[in-house]
Amino acid sequence: MPNLPYLYAADFIKVLQEKHASNTYAKMVVIYVEACESGSIFEGLMPADLNIYVTTASNAEESSWGTYCPGMEPSPPSEYITCLGDLYSISWMEDSETNNLKEETIKKQYEVVKKRTSDMNSYSAGSHVMEYGDMTFKDEKLYLYQGFNPANTNITNKLFLQAPKAAINQRDADLLFLWRRYELLHGKSKEKANVLTEISETVAHRKHLDNSIDFIGKLLFGFENGPSELQAVRPSGKPLVDDWDCLKRMVRIFESHCGSLTQYGMKHMRAFANICNNGVSGTTMKEASI
Repeated sequence: MPNLPYLYAADFIKVLQEKHASNTYAKMVVIYVEACESGSIFEGLMPADLNIYVTTASNAEESSWGTYCPGMEPSPPSEYITCLGDLYSISWMEDSETNNLKEETIKKQYEVVKKRTSDMNSYSAGSHVMEYGDMTFKDEKLYLYQGFNPANTNITNKLFLQAPKAAINQRDADLLFLWRRYELLHGKSKEKANVLTEISETVAHRKHLDNSIDFIGKLLFGFENGPSELQAVRPSGKPLVDDWDCLKRMVRIFESHCGSLTQYGMKHMRAFANICNNGVSGTTMKEASI
């Protein structure tokens, strides 16, 4: 699959503001965002006066989780060798399918989804579901925004709280797929050898990205302070970065010298943001990347 252009939070928020200014909607409920560190799209950026309510799969600093994967309980049908869902996404969709949406409110679903996605508040294999934007209409009924299934007319608060027995860090779902594919191939076929090569190359590229970011941090901030500077988390309510053009520029510089970030490498966006927040110039970043 080709790498798609990155979607930066500031650009997305700008689109929402333009939609609001042009009166293209009355209320927008809900923007559901399933992604690792998805809270970073809205943290410190999402205005409360756009008549938009948002929930995200995770906060600004953690992974989201894949589920319904091979070997898990419940497991997908045998013909599927990849994860079929994300814990947050299946939680709100299955809750919608098993409730009378003329009775259930936005607020109630948020609470149910938050509990289920947290692995029943243990967070051992789950994430912190977040909410942003306009909170004034959370008491409205979900059918106004999701529609209504007449078959659920007599269902009242049938809350779907039983979480899947297992989940996997979303960034490892591709490796799980490759290993499953490898296991199902027989003998010493050429195809099996090719899959093993793909696994090795994927792991090697991940290590290359991690080591490159780590070393750049040490070059910029010193061998003792580099890792902590790159991983620093800003206080709640502050955006990931102040200068989004700088963030885009730092990513371009890195990729031009160190290779594509890929989906896995997007975990390092905070590192690039902190490089900008510390006032590092493009020239200095280029020298470190080289």
